[in-house]
Amino acid sequence: MPNQTVTLRDGQQALIRPLTTSDTRLLYRCFRGYGEQARRNFAPHPFTREIAEDICSQADDQRTSQRFLVVRGAPPKEQPLGYAFLWFLDQEIPSLGIGMVDAAVGRGLGRCVLEFLLERARELGHRRLWLSVMERNARARALYESAGFAYYGEPRWSENGQGMILRMEKVIAPVEGGEPG
Repeated sequence: MPNQTVTLRDGQQALIRPLTTSDTRLLYRCFRGYGEQARRNFAPHPFTREIAEDICSQADDQRTSQRFLVVRGAPPKEQPLGYAFLWFLDQEIPSLGIGMVDAAVGRGLGRCVLEFLLERARELGHRRLWLSVMERNARARALYESAGFAYYGEPRWSENGQGMILRMEKVIAPVEGGEPG
């Protein structure tokens, strides 16, 4: 899997790289960087050390998911800026998710990570992607809408009872013959 260096609005650089089996500490630091609003709006799973250990222990198995860290700096002083993933890669339409630590929000990093995930899904041969976004998460919804994601299906109440979830989908590659799928 490729690494990608991206430049933020303030001119600083960050690296999007695959999560590894030795990233538990860094991933957990990322989780701890999510403030209250981020935790309310990005909740693919609990943000515990045990979950970080479990996720990292499965990092080498990329058949059904690929996970990425967004970092600044180089080992051993990497600073986590975000966590992103492609899930359900064994299904016709996989899903994506992006979470940024509070200090990284509003710097253009979410768009860079989204473009990276879209390209990665294309490289893997997928034609469409879906995601879930909290209805109240106006910043994320604006990002996804500007990238061409459209609302799909009916809103549903979140399992953790914290609000309405919207599903969005995007065609990311043409169907053979040139027509969108």
